[in-house]
Amino acid sequence: MPELNYSDLYDEIEQFTTLPHQIDDVSVEKFKAVYGSEKASTSKNIIYFLLSEKPIPRVLGESRIIYIGLTKSSFKTRRYKDAKLHATSKANKLKYSAIIENYGAISVKVCDYARYGKTLAEAEGQFLWWYFQNHCEYPPINYTKTKVRNDVVKT
Repeated sequence: MPELNYSDLYDEIEQFTTLPHQIDDVSVEKFKAVYGSEKASTSKNIIYFLLSEKPIPRVLGESRIIYIGLTKSSFKTRRYKDAKLHATSKANKLKYSAIIENYGAISVKVCDYARYGKTLAEAEGQFLWWYFQNHCEYPPINYTKTKVRNDVVKT
């Protein structure tokens, strides 16, 4: 049975589905274009990744991953309502503006969770742990930590 570990993180992400459009300006319209796409409305039971165009320096190495999340409902249901908040709240506008200005447009990739854990939470935790193993910290926008500490996932 094949196994995956932290060294496979970026190869796995390359295979995931990229939602249409990019957030290249901090505006409600740009967030809605990504969060509200047809593909976003059909992507359910997923782990999702927000990625910058260029890598961001981390404690160890660098990464384009700025956020790892999960949703049982569709990505659109989970995030579309946040478009205004992400574009207009003082803290979010500052954060997303800095990312776009320094590291380029933000895109979203999604994958079915089942290959990476028995539950959505376990799969999300697995990705967070692999990210941590690669960079000795969590993605810059993640506030959620993980207690999942599996070094290997059997696929």
